[in-house]
Amino acid sequence: MASSSKLQKINSVLFFCFLLIIGLYYGSSFLIPLTFGIFFTTLVLPISAFFEKKLKFGRMLSSFVSTFILFLVVGGLFFLLIRQFSMFVSDLLERKEDILGFIDNLREQVVQLTGITLEQQEEVFKDRIFGMIQELQKHLSNLFNNFVDILMDFLVMLIYVFLFLLYRDQFFNFFMKYASSNNNSSAEKIINESKTVANRYLWGRVQVMIALAIMYPITFLAYNLEYSALLIIFGVLITIVPYIGPFVSGLLPVLFMVVFSDSSAEIISFAAIVLVIQLVESYVLEPIIIGSEVKQSPLFIIIAIVLGSVIWGFAGLVLFVPLFAIMKIIFDHTPGLEPLGVLIGYKNDKPSEKN
Repeated sequence: MASSSKLQKINSVLFFCFLLIIGLYYGSSFLIPLTFGIFFTTLVLPISAFFEKKLKFGRMLSSFVSTFILFLVVGGLFFLLIRQFSMFVSDLLERKEDILGFIDNLREQVVQLTGITLEQQEEVFKDRIFGMIQELQKHLSNLFNNFVDILMDFLVMLIYVFLFLLYRDQFFNFFMKYASSNNNSSAEKIINESKTVANRYLWGRVQVMIALAIMYPITFLAYNLEYSALLIIFGVLITIVPYIGPFVSGLLPVLFMVVFSDSSAEIISFAAIVLVIQLVESYVLEPIIIGSEVKQSPLFIIIAIVLGSVIWGFAGLVLFVPLFAIMKIIFDHTPGLEPLGVLIGYKNDKPSEKN
């Protein structure tokens, strides 16, 4: 009887997870800006509280000012990224002859290394270029449509942040009313720890970005790397995605150095410095800044990234890691689900966090 009851509970959990994944997938257009709104609210909540306690702002004014600061920072970063990218594309069009010359030199090297003649390459080259142009046109068209959608989601997210800040006491009381009187302390602990984890994760990522925004310009300017501004902004923003982000932010500058530099020694030394920066970011800055409060098993970080990309695309790459961290907190404080919390992350033996 006991084993049957335990099996039934496991089946119920699995069925709930299946329904949750289906709901996340089909409700993505609503849930993505809402989830971003919740996480960004935890990020600017200390700012709003500072305005209220130290500067004696009212709740309405502090919420508006905090949301406006978020708009300036996030909107400014994406404006700079788009501007630098447009300048990069324009520059590439102006340097068409240089690019064609580089391709011709590359084709000559292919002839020397493989023996494939220029005529044979020409046939493959034409087919490939035609296919690439078609793909590029399709992606640019999708990019414009997606940009409008992203802009609308961004504005909706800002409205969510403002309303969450404004009515945060009501939301807290709403969740507490659904907890029984015996579980009030546990429910309050779940809410406070989830808020702390979300804030710690996002603010930690912001601090890591700031550190990279200091190290990258020094390195790129020292080597006079072309398109440094674009690479710095993109490289700093993409590091919000664990594992994949730092790898991409380090790989792109090295590729640009390979393309635009004629010195092998310069390329090797630059790649070595970028590698050191990535190692410092991954093994020094992240453990110190983000800390152990959001520490998860590397396996489940990878699962969160892959599952997030499948369900929510790029937004899932950013959001599913802190979502899994919040799930761990819920599992740790829910009787019968503690093993799932241990499975997702490392067991926390702090007395203050025991049930």
